[in-house]
Amino acid sequence: MNSYHTTLKICYALGLQNQLIDVSIRQQIPYSTSRYWKSNIKPEKYIGADLSGSIQQKLSDIQNAHHSINRFPLKLFSAYCNFAVSVVRLLENKVIQKTLKAKKAAFINLPDHYSGYISYQKAADFLGIKLKTFYHWRTQVKFKCDHSALLLCTKRHPNQATVPEVNTIKDWLTKTEYLHWGIHSLWAAAFKSGETALSKQAWYHYNKQLKIRVVAKKGKKPFNNPIRATAVNQIWHADITVFKTLDGVKHFVYTVMDNYSRFVHAWHIDRVVSAKIRLKTIKDALRNAFQGQPVENLQLVTDGGPENDNLTIREFIQSSTINHTIALKDIEQSNSMMEAFYHTAKYRYLYLQPIHNRQEFHVKFAKMMHEYHFHKPHYALEIYTPSEVLNGADVKISHRTIYAEAAKKRRELNRNNNCSQKCQ
Repeated sequence: MNSYHTTLKICYALGLQNQLIDVSIRQQIPYSTSRYWKSNIKPEKYIGADLSGSIQQKLSDIQNAHHSINRFPLKLFSAYCNFAVSVVRLLENKVIQKTLKAKKAAFINLPDHYSGYISYQKAADFLGIKLKTFYHWRTQVKFKCDHSALLLCTKRHPNQATVPEVNTIKDWLTKTEYLHWGIHSLWAAAFKSGETALSKQAWYHYNKQLKIRVVAKKGKKPFNNPIRATAVNQIWHADITVFKTLDGVKHFVYTVMDNYSRFVHAWHIDRVVSAKIRLKTIKDALRNAFQGQPVENLQLVTDGGPENDNLTIREFIQSSTINHTIALKDIEQSNSMMEAFYHTAKYRYLYLQPIHNRQEFHVKFAKMMHEYHFHKPHYALEIYTPSEVLNGADVKISHRTIYAEAAKKRRELNRNNNCSQKCQ
């Protein structure tokens, strides 16, 4: 009873009797008693007295919200809130981040409109993004810089590429004579010529950010422990593909490629699939690569096609020091290196131009092979061409010192940029 009496006294002292005490109970309290509680008892003696004003306002808001006249709008508002929360929870964080990043210019101002109710931290927690990411987006939107290709403040982001460096990327990626080259090959050619000191990853990054060249999405290949040589002329790959010219004639392309350098030692175009032609290309490759020197520990990888697995090839192999293995049969690896070469040759070069007959096809293919061997850096050979690696270029040489020195100069240039915008 004493605790009950004390509770009533506190409610009257804090002025919360109308909000917390039912009217039927208030009517049972003598007027003189209630008046004494309200006028003679000091509210500050009770813990929480300083919150009484806030409590009264919040209780008033709750009462108004639950008033019969607001019942339907309140239920509708609650339903919308539950729906929004449920949708956010269903979406993966990566999906939310990707969408917000794409629309960050419009999104970043929303928390400012509700700054009195929703903090940046609460907004970030609700959306499942890091507060650091949120502030990074805000900086990108609020502090755009005309001295930056990405419109980022160069003083806040000194590691970004300079405008001339990005212009070099744009220039190379839009050269009409190199549209059939991949980004790696273009970067490597620019790096060797001294026109860029940015890394290959930076070229891919700025191409993606600025949408200079559309790169087709590729599926992830299953890892199957690909076969790799440690020096030239240890492992060769031989394969055949078909190409149809505009006159309707099918032509078969025979090739023999070195695994380490990706150099094609021999190629031949014919209209038939033949073991004799395959044997000729192997002998041509041996003559071109070894020039009469003895052949030791050479592994030849082919698929199980009839031009590769036959009596003619077996007799030759038995009389030589070559070890012939059939992909996916004698070894677990496939002949994917040759398949990748043919795919690139067709879709990056041959299919981009009209080829009417065998004569045109031979000329175009020979031109492509010359470019492939001596001019176009290969994606697997860092900055080098197959010819350079075949002749001793070391693909394991690191270029980190060049990147580091260029990055140091870039940071100094960006930090000392004469920018009139006060973003510090």
